[in-house]
Amino acid sequence: MPTDISEFLGGYLRNGPLRLGQVRIFPECRLCHVDDSELSDLADFTDPHDAIEIARYDDAGNYRPLKTAPNLRHGWQLRLKSLEEVTLALDFLYPAALGTALALTRRALTHVDLRETLARQTGMYAITKKITDEQAEATILRTCNHEHGCIRRILWSISSGHPTPFSHRPSEVPWSKNELPILCPEACNLLVAAARKTVKSART
Repeated sequence: MPTDISEFLGGYLRNGPLRLGQVRIFPECRLCHVDDSELSDLADFTDPHDAIEIARYDDAGNYRPLKTAPNLRHGWQLRLKSLEEVTLALDFLYPAALGTALALTRRALTHVDLRETLARQTGMYAITKKITDEQAEATILRTCNHEHGCIRRILWSISSGHPTPFSHRPSEVPWSKNELPILCPEACNLLVAAARKTVKSART
Protein backbone atom coordinates (compact mmCIF):
# COMPACT_ATOMS: atom_id res chain seq x y z
CA MET A 1 0.00 0.00 0.00
CA PRO A 2 2.76 2.60 0.70
CA THR A 3 3.98 2.14 -2.88
CA ASP A 4 0.42 2.53 -4.16
CA ILE A 5 0.02 5.73 -2.15
CA SER A 6 3.32 7.15 -3.40
CA GLU A 7 2.32 6.37 -6.98
CA PHE A 8 -1.07 7.96 -6.36
CA LEU A 9 0.63 11.12 -5.07
CA GLY A 10 3.14 11.13 -7.92
CA GLY A 11 0.33 11.06 -10.46
CA TYR A 12 -0.98 14.36 -9.12
CA LEU A 13 2.46 15.95 -8.83
CA ARG A 14 3.01 15.42 -12.54
CA ASN A 15 0.51 18.27 -12.97
CA GLY A 16 2.59 20.62 -10.79
CA PRO A 17 2.38 21.71 -7.14
CA LEU A 18 -0.37 20.10 -5.09
CA ARG A 19 -2.22 21.27 -2.00
CA LEU A 20 -3.20 18.95 0.85
CA GLY A 21 -4.81 20.79 3.75
CA GLN A 22 -2.46 23.63 4.67
CA VAL A 23 0.54 22.02 2.98
CA ARG A 24 1.91 22.80 -0.48
CA ILE A 25 3.71 19.87 -2.11
CA PHE A 26 6.11 20.56 -4.98
CA PRO A 27 7.18 18.01 -7.63
CA GLU A 28 10.79 18.36 -6.48
CA CYS A 29 9.75 16.79 -3.14
CA ARG A 30 9.59 20.04 -1.20
CA LEU A 31 6.83 20.74 1.31
CA CYS A 32 5.88 23.95 3.10
CA HIS A 33 2.87 25.76 4.54
CA VAL A 34 0.64 27.05 1.73
CA ASP A 35 1.02 30.61 3.03
CA ASP A 36 4.82 30.31 2.74
CA SER A 37 4.98 29.06 -0.84
CA GLU A 38 6.73 32.18 -2.13
CA LEU A 39 9.04 32.72 0.86
CA SER A 40 12.75 31.89 0.85
CA ASP A 41 13.72 32.46 4.51
CA LEU A 42 12.22 29.24 5.86
CA ALA A 43 13.71 26.81 8.35
CA ASP A 44 15.05 23.82 6.41
CA PHE A 45 14.34 20.21 7.36
CA THR A 46 15.50 17.16 5.43
CA ASP A 47 14.16 14.17 7.36
CA PRO A 48 10.50 13.17 6.91
CA HIS A 49 10.33 12.46 10.65
CA ASP A 50 10.84 16.20 11.25
CA ALA A 51 7.19 16.55 10.22
CA ILE A 52 6.24 15.07 13.60
CA GLU A 53 7.59 18.12 15.41
CA ILE A 54 6.30 20.55 12.77
CA ALA A 55 2.78 19.23 13.31
CA ARG A 56 3.02 19.20 17.11
CA TYR A 57 2.56 22.92 17.92
CA ASP A 58 0.89 25.96 16.34
CA ASP A 59 2.51 29.35 15.71
CA ALA A 60 1.99 30.37 19.35
CA GLY A 61 3.62 27.19 20.66
CA ASN A 62 0.35 25.60 21.74
CA TYR A 63 0.00 21.82 21.42
CA ARG A 64 -2.21 20.68 18.53
CA PRO A 65 -4.29 17.68 19.68
CA LEU A 66 -5.97 17.52 16.26
CA LYS A 67 -3.61 17.37 13.27
CA THR A 68 -6.37 18.47 10.89
CA ALA A 69 -7.12 21.67 12.81
CA PRO A 70 -6.58 24.75 10.58
CA ASN A 71 -3.60 25.98 12.64
CA LEU A 72 -0.54 24.28 11.16
CA ARG A 73 2.48 26.39 12.05
CA HIS A 74 4.36 28.51 9.51
CA GLY A 75 8.03 29.12 8.74
CA TRP A 76 9.33 25.69 7.68
CA GLN A 77 10.09 23.67 4.60
CA LEU A 78 10.85 20.00 4.16
CA ARG A 79 13.33 19.17 1.39
CA LEU A 80 13.07 15.43 0.86
CA LYS A 81 14.68 12.88 -1.43
CA SER A 82 11.82 10.78 -2.80
CA LEU A 83 8.08 10.40 -3.12
CA GLU A 84 8.24 7.73 -0.42
CA GLU A 85 9.73 10.28 2.00
CA VAL A 86 7.10 12.84 1.00
CA THR A 87 4.36 10.26 1.61
CA LEU A 88 5.78 9.50 5.06
CA ALA A 89 6.05 13.18 6.00
CA LEU A 90 2.47 13.82 4.89
CA ASP A 91 1.28 10.93 7.01
CA PHE A 92 2.84 12.62 10.04
CA LEU A 93 1.26 15.97 9.11
CA TYR A 94 -2.15 14.54 8.17
CA PRO A 95 -2.43 10.91 9.30
CA ALA A 96 -4.03 8.59 6.73
CA ALA A 97 -5.13 11.50 4.50
CA LEU A 98 -3.53 10.15 1.33
CA GLY A 99 -4.61 6.58 1.98
CA THR A 100 -8.19 7.69 2.61
CA ALA A 101 -8.25 9.74 -0.59
CA LEU A 102 -6.87 6.80 -2.55
CA ALA A 103 -9.49 4.49 -1.05
CA LEU A 104 -12.25 6.86 -2.14
CA THR A 105 -10.97 6.90 -5.73
CA ARG A 106 -11.10 3.09 -5.65
CA ARG A 107 -14.61 3.13 -4.18
CA ALA A 108 -13.24 1.22 -1.21
CA LEU A 109 -13.93 3.84 1.47
CA THR A 110 -16.86 3.29 3.79
CA HIS A 111 -18.33 5.86 6.17
CA VAL A 112 -19.88 5.36 9.60
CA ASP A 113 -22.78 7.54 10.72
CA LEU A 114 -22.53 9.29 14.09
CA ARG A 115 -25.29 7.23 15.70
CA GLU A 116 -23.39 4.05 14.89
CA THR A 117 -20.17 5.49 16.30
CA LEU A 118 -21.89 6.56 19.51
CA ALA A 119 -23.66 3.21 19.84
CA ARG A 120 -20.24 1.59 20.29
CA GLN A 121 -19.26 3.84 23.19
CA THR A 122 -18.90 2.36 26.66
CA GLY A 123 -17.92 3.53 30.14
CA MET A 124 -17.80 7.29 30.61
CA TYR A 125 -18.68 7.86 26.95
CA ALA A 126 -21.82 5.70 26.93
CA ILE A 127 -23.80 8.82 27.82
CA THR A 128 -23.21 10.16 24.28
CA LYS A 129 -25.89 7.75 23.04
CA LYS A 130 -28.44 10.09 24.63
CA ILE A 131 -27.50 13.14 22.55
CA THR A 132 -30.41 14.57 20.58
CA ASP A 133 -30.18 15.37 16.89
CA GLU A 134 -30.35 19.08 17.69
CA GLN A 135 -27.55 18.78 20.24
CA ALA A 136 -25.49 16.75 17.79
CA GLU A 137 -25.88 19.41 15.09
CA ALA A 138 -24.81 22.18 17.46
CA THR A 139 -21.81 20.16 18.66
CA ILE A 140 -20.72 19.44 15.09
CA LEU A 141 -21.05 23.11 14.16
CA ARG A 142 -18.73 24.05 17.01
CA THR A 143 -16.24 21.22 16.65
CA CYS A 144 -16.00 20.45 12.94
CA ASN A 145 -16.20 23.82 11.20
CA HIS A 146 -13.32 24.65 8.84
CA GLU A 147 -12.62 28.08 10.33
CA HIS A 148 -11.28 26.92 13.69
CA GLY A 149 -12.33 23.29 14.08
CA CYS A 150 -11.22 20.78 11.45
CA ILE A 151 -10.46 20.92 7.73
CA ARG A 152 -11.63 17.40 6.94
CA ARG A 153 -14.55 16.88 4.56
CA ILE A 154 -17.23 14.94 6.41
CA LEU A 155 -18.67 11.91 4.60
CA TRP A 156 -20.90 10.65 7.43
CA SER A 157 -24.34 11.71 8.63
CA ILE A 158 -25.85 11.97 12.09
CA SER A 159 -28.07 9.06 11.08
CA SER A 160 -29.40 7.65 7.84
CA GLY A 161 -31.14 10.45 5.97
CA HIS A 162 -29.99 13.11 8.46
CA PRO A 163 -26.77 14.74 7.23
CA THR A 164 -24.61 16.95 9.38
CA PRO A 165 -24.30 20.67 8.56
CA PHE A 166 -21.03 19.79 6.79
CA SER A 167 -21.80 16.41 5.19
CA HIS A 168 -20.69 15.68 1.63
CA ARG A 169 -21.61 12.86 -0.66
CA PRO A 170 -18.42 11.39 -2.16
CA SER A 171 -19.34 12.85 -5.55
CA GLU A 172 -19.74 16.31 -3.98
CA VAL A 173 -16.31 16.51 -2.32
CA PRO A 174 -14.25 19.38 -3.84
CA TRP A 175 -11.40 17.72 -5.74
CA SER A 176 -9.03 18.90 -8.45
CA LYS A 177 -5.69 18.05 -10.06
CA ASN A 178 -4.08 20.71 -7.85
CA GLU A 179 -5.75 19.95 -4.51
CA LEU A 180 -6.63 16.77 -2.66
CA PRO A 181 -9.32 16.83 0.04
CA ILE A 182 -8.76 15.47 3.52
CA LEU A 183 -11.68 13.16 4.18
CA CYS A 184 -13.53 12.23 7.36
CA PRO A 185 -15.28 8.85 7.09
CA GLU A 186 -16.16 8.61 10.81
CA ALA A 187 -16.50 10.93 13.81
CA CYS A 188 -13.22 11.25 15.70
CA ASN A 189 -12.52 10.88 19.41
CA LEU A 190 -12.52 14.65 19.90
CA LEU A 191 -16.07 14.92 18.59
CA VAL A 192 -17.18 12.01 20.78
CA ALA A 193 -15.66 13.82 23.77
CA ALA A 194 -17.45 17.02 22.75
CA ALA A 195 -20.73 15.10 22.49
CA ARG A 196 -20.23 13.79 26.02
CA LYS A 197 -19.67 17.32 27.28
CA THR A 198 -22.83 18.49 25.49
CA VAL A 199 -25.03 15.82 27.05
CA LYS A 200 -23.60 16.32 30.54
CA SER A 201 -24.00 20.11 30.30
CA ALA A 202 -27.64 19.76 29.26
CA ARG A 203 -28.31 17.69 32.38
CA THR A 204 -26.94 20.22 34.89
